[in-house]
Amino acid sequence: MSRLVRMLLLATLTCGLSAPSANAAPTRPLAAELGDLWMSLIETPTAENPFVTGNPACVDLGGNTVAPFTPFPGGDFTCTVKRGTRIFVAASTWECSTFAGDHFDFGTTEPELRECARQNDAGVAPTVMVDGRPVPVRGVETQLLSIDLPADNIFGVTGVDRTGGSVAHGWVIRLHPLARGTHTIESDIAGREPITTTIIVE
Repeated sequence: MSRLVRMLLLATLTCGLSAPSANAAPTRPLAAELGDLWMSLIETPTAENPFVTGNPACVDLGGNTVAPFTPFPGGDFTCTVKRGTRIFVAASTWECSTFAGDHFDFGTTEPELRECARQNDAGVAPTVMVDGRPVPVRGVETQLLSIDLPADNIFGVTGVDRTGGSVAHGWVIRLHPLARGTHTIESDIAGREPITTTIIVE
């Protein structure tokens, strides 16, 4: 794979939100969860990687949180979660890393990777509608992520070249556990094909 510069179109819902209980696990910063999402994706072996298979996934971020993810814009996607699961939504996000082909004409220092991610992500917040209602998203950036690629990786690199750094920008929101049922989410980035996501809460 020549480069990993992807737009994520993930969506979920606000309908039927409930406040977390007093015993609920503390939530992590949104930027940290965006980092968890990208690390999981980049470090997934080629044969199973959504950027290679083209298949959507419901990425487990730990802490009873999942992120519905589809690698390419357009189409429909269904994600089924258990009741009580938090949903992390990255309506749009872009990653740039030190690996060859993944930072365009930008350099590989942290500030250069950060600027690369900012410049290539959506310039304004995407529109996300949940069951016909708008969901606000917030722009965040990850810290410099330390990446350790598997032997079978999407960049095709070997040896010491499998260790590198990455920075991502994203328009995101985290939703508290959702009511049981089926919900429809529409995510739209200007100039790109929208995607419809169905979330089934069991």
